[in-house]
Amino acid sequence: MEYYRNRPAKELLAFVCVLSLISTALVGEVKTPTHAKVSYGLEDRQWLNLYLPSGDEPTPVFIYAHHNGSTADDVQSNWADSTVASGIAIVSWESIAKVQGMADYQTCLADAKVMFAWVKENAFSYNFDADKIFIGGQSRGSFVSWELAHSLDQSIVGIYMGQALPGNSFNERLLEPIAKNAPPIFLAYRKEPGVEGDIHDPAHGLRVIERYKNLGIGDSAELVHSLNGTSNNQVMQFVPKFVRSVVSN
Repeated sequence: MEYYRNRPAKELLAFVCVLSLISTALVGEVKTPTHAKVSYGLEDRQWLNLYLPSGDEPTPVFIYAHHNGSTADDVQSNWADSTVASGIAIVSWESIAKVQGMADYQTCLADAKVMFAWVKENAFSYNFDADKIFIGGQSRGSFVSWELAHSLDQSIVGIYMGQALPGNSFNERLLEPIAKNAPPIFLAYRKEPGVEGDIHDPAHGLRVIERYKNLGIGDSAELVHSLNGTSNNQVMQFVPKFVRSVVSN
């Protein structure tokens, strides 16, 4: 394992098309939600699951978008248990579960905004700290969350992505929304940069790290790769540590 710290364009279509080819089977134990299938909009696809810590104090919120070939029900206990136990709420949201083209992608982006508004509007009901929101996701989830994550909304204080920005080539336009006041970001990958036969290339994440460094905010960007070479290759495993590091600063 190694660490590195320090508007949709035509080119993005290649990435979106690649997403339709990704299908990962559910593995491991799925965590039972505190509240399941909660509607955040009027459409049938607009639902989410809530995983809430015990206690009455407002908690940081991790908004999670799943990978292609999965659904919002796929929140694995091997990372979610420790996250909730650390006093962090998880919102796992659904839209179009399997993105297969630009129209699906655009729908997901629009749904992300509706979902985010719902989270803020219902913060009091679920003891969310509406000023400590983290945006995250895996693979497909990184794409459908990317615009929201870099919207510079003041309530978004961190970004955590696993297997982020998959594709056969890197689209430089994905770096454009990253501004000097971008939230801290953590990226995690299972394989090594330049990997062949796997579209989840950490080299894409390294471009994000480079962008942060060029903006003079490299200290707020971190990347870990080669998790397959360790005893735990769960890319979401560092969520509690990352959230607490941001909240404590």
